[in-house]
Parts: sequence; structure tokens; C-alpha cells
Amino acid sequence: MFATMIPEAFAHLLGAYAACFQARSYPTFQWLVLGWVQCLERRTLTSVVLASGAVGARHISVFHRFFARARWSLDAVGYVVFQQALRWLPPEQPLYLLGDDTLARKQGKCVSLAAMHHDPLLSTARKPFFSFGHVWVVLALWVPLPMGQGRGFALPLLVRLYTGAKRGGRADAPSRPTTGQRRQVADAAHATRDRRTKLELLREMVGVVAGWAPERPCYLAVDSAYAGRMLLEQRPPNVQVVSRLRPDAALWAPAPKRRPGQKGRPRRRGARLPTPQQVAARCQHWHALTVAIYGRTVTTQARTVRALWYAALRDQPVQIVLVRDPTGKRHDEAFFCTDLTVDARFILEAYARRWCLEVTFHDAKQFLGFAEPQCQTPRAVQRTAPFAFVVYDLVLLWFAEHAGAATGPAWPVRPWYRHKTTPSFLDMLSALRAALGLPRFLEPACPAPRRANSSSASEDADLQAA
Repeated sequence: MFATMIPEAFAHLLGAYAACFQARSYPTFQWLVLGWVQCLERRTLTSVVLASGAVGARHISVFHRFFARARWSLDAVGYVVFQQALRWLPPEQPLYLLGDDTLARKQGKCVSLAAMHHDPLLSTARKPFFSFGHVWVVLALWVPLPMGQGRGFALPLLVRLYTGAKRGGRADAPSRPTTGQRRQVADAAHATRDRRTKLELLREMVGVVAGWAPERPCYLAVDSAYAGRMLLEQRPPNVQVVSRLRPDAALWAPAPKRRPGQKGRPRRRGARLPTPQQVAARCQHWHALTVAIYGRTVTTQARTVRALWYAALRDQPVQIVLVRDPTGKRHDEAFFCTDLTVDARFILEAYARRWCLEVTFHDAKQFLGFAEPQCQTPRAVQRTAPFAFVVYDLVLLWFAEHAGAATGPAWPVRPWYRHKTTPSFLDMLSALRAALGLPRFLEPACPAPRRANSSSASEDADLQAA
């Protein structure tokens, strides 16, 4: 009965995930995916179940147990997403991995594993701001899906929860003390949590994804906050890192060769070199470079330098690209790559792909309610919010699979956007809702029970009194 409710095209896509779940959990996974797509309200688990049409077919506790107790792994689901995304990548092209973190704000001290974190969207240069919530470290795969026309999309593969040290308590809100068993359970879960750093979490996920395709070279694009020794020196052999370099980074020349008969330990670095900011200020000859970044082609000025960044990578030098805006509106910037064989254009275009992950964060929060679940058990917290990323991947892969077909999904065309040639994620989500049959899924699965006290008697009494 349930198979007839899913269109054949989408059912074929979901069928690849059957091996990730037990036989009794896989139908629950299907219900939740459909409910997550169809839900038009706040993405609480109850709203998702109501939107899926599962009311009356399964008890609500089944869906809560799916996240809190069922035996399945998000990493196994991410591996299936990785296998489905590989068909859109040419075999000779390297894999571009994107790493970053995002904050999901929460309300309520009973939310498990939540803590106080720096909020980059609310903070200013003069005053930092902190918010209570969850910080998720995400590793995504850049895929040039056909509907993007070369722009590419970031498909999240693995997610890890970073737990901060400060949870907050009565001292932070003395007028609103919170006590009770649920608060005690949440505080106990936070106290016993293994607090690994963001770099350690990202390093773990990079090692997992690199092991899925050990024969293919991978380029990891991260922000400067993740360009640390933990990631650069302990990366897998087939992974190279592309990131932004600090303008005041301490650069060194490679260590000179050891002379015959020289005593003492071998030198690890040579003479001190000027910082990237100093090199850019002294440089008189820049090379014009045309690059395709952020969906457009721009011409900039670049200069390539090779040096040893001993503070982050002690074993080998890095390829550094200094960039200057010809118009003078932007400050000079520096980027680096651990692969010494690539040129400046490759480094800049590879780093620019990292912006696709920011678009993914926006779409997942805005249209799939990534930050809305309010779970109060540790295991449910680590599964429920990342489930929105799974739905995000499924929407993109389904639309890419059937967009080019003659009978494929049609995204709504808005004539007031005269220059719009590619669909947005909301357009793809609307197309999938139309293919699933929106009116059928909004109808309740069973008739609403009659209330014990009918309002008809009171209404008649009011009319007689009037």
C-alpha cells in the first residue's frame, strides 16, 4: 500500500537507502522523507508526521524511536549519497570536498547537548555575540548538477555535532530558573560529552570520505579557521587542502641541505621570509588572471609564491597565491594549496566552490527547517537536524535525475524574473511536492474523532438567550 503512494521515480531513488535500515525502520524513513518534503509548518517531528499522511497508520512513538533508539547510521546514509553523486562527476575530475560549520539557535535549557556559541551573524567587529544552540560541522561534496549550469551544488555527506564548554545556567538568566528532571538529564549529557574540537571532527570526516574513494584525488576547501596543523599534517594521502592564508602569516624558506660533518640536529626551516601582506605591498609586477568564481567570470591580478608555513605544515612548502583587485575596492588577499603542481587559477576556483556550502546552509534552514527540531535526548539531537540535509540531497538528486527528461518535473516559471535561467532550491522542492501529490498528503489518514462536548448545544443556547 505504501509503495503506491510514492511516484516511481522518487521510489527508485529512495530504494538505494533500504540497506541502511532494518526492515521495520525503512518504511519509517520513507514516511519521514515524504513528511519533511510536504511539511509547510515548523519542522517539529509532529508536524512532519502529520504532513506525511501517516496519522492513523503508525503511532507517533514509532517516529520518535526512529531518531532516539533505532539502529541506523548517518554515515551509512551519507555513503549512499556519495555513490549516487559520483555519477555526475567525470572519472578524470578530482573530488572537491567542502568543510565548514553552522550554528542552529535553540530555545530552552532542556535541549540536550546545546551550549553557548559565538554567533557570527549577530556579532560585529567591535562586539561579539553569543547564542544558545548547536554547532554542526559539515563535510559536503561539490557536484556540478545539470540544472546549475556549471555553478555546482554542495551535497552534505557527513555531519558532526560540536559541543561547547559553556552550557549556561541560572547565572545567565536569573529571572527564569529552570529545574526538573529534563533539565538535569540535559546537563548530565552535556557534562559527559566528549568535547572534540572542530578541527578534529572535520579531520575524522575527511578520513572517512577519503577512504570511500582512495584512488581519486580530493581537494578540501575550508575557511582559514580550519587551516590548522591538525588538518594539514594529518590529512589522508589523497587529500589536498585549499584555504585562505592569514596576511600576517609567518613564512619561511625551506631548510638548507645539511653540510658534510655538520653537528647538531637537522634544521626544520630556513630563513624568515616576508609575510604575504609585505610581499603584496612590495610587488610591482602582477599577472592578469581570468577566473570563473561565484557563477561569473572576473579578471583579477595574481602573484604566485612558494614558501614554508611552518606554524601549520612543517613537512612541505605550500603554493601561495596573492590576489589584488584591479579596481582597488578590496584589500589584498592570500590563498594557499598544499598541492605544489596546481596553478593560481585552480586554487582560486577551488576555494570559490566553498560558497556553495553556505548556500546549502541557507536553503536547509530556510526551506527544510534544519534549526527547528527541539530534541531532548542526545541520540535524537545528533540525528534529527542532520536529517534535513538528507532530504536536501534527495531533492537535488531527484531533480537532476529527471529534469532533462521530456516528462520531467517543471519548476514554476515567474515572468517577472526575466533573466532567471536556473531553478532555485525552492523551485525544485515545489516541483517534488507537485509530483508527490500535495492534496492527497494533506488529507488526514483517518476521520477526526468527535469531541465529547459538542459546541452545537451551547451555540443554540446562546441564540435563544439573544
